[in-house]
Amino acid sequence: LKLDKSSVLKLGGNLILGGNNFGTNYGSSILRMETDTELVTEGTARLFYGADILLFKGAKLKIGNGTYINGDCRIRCQESITIGDYCAISHDFTVMDSDFHKLNGVKSIKPVIIGNHVWIGTRVTVLKGVTVGDGAVIAAGAVVTKDVEPMTVVGGVPAKLSKKIE
Repeated sequence: LKLDKSSVLKLGGNLILGGNNFGTNYGSSILRMETDTELVTEGTARLFYGADILLFKGAKLKIGNGTYINGDCRIRCQESITIGDYCAISHDFTVMDSDFHKLNGVKSIKPVIIGNHVWIGTRVTVLKGVTVGDGAVIAAGAVVTKDVEPMTVVGGVPAKLSKKIE
């Protein structure tokens, strides 16, 4: 943990960081919160072994009740990332709300919102400005660059609609 004295943890329940370790199948977890950052949980949130979470100056990360993020996730929050209630997120998940560099002198930062009851497969990357609707499913290996409608399945690079969930 590396928490700036101005960072705030608002725990509406338990935050389990680095959980589900067994045998030699685990890695260290990192939570770095810079100046004026906020991490909010609405209930119990689980981030398994190897979680690597960085909140940059002024950023806010919110994780909903009953959500778990499996091993080796990477969360990079420049401004705002929200992950809803009861999400199931598999291994090697990456989410970023910024490119973290300037292009033509401009840094692009756009919030990410992941709705409730979302299932995300292994090795998925969700990029800045994306909203994932409630009940959506993102297939393994997808790179999500655009919004995902509620109750749909998307996959591929870049992620595209595969089907609607009835």
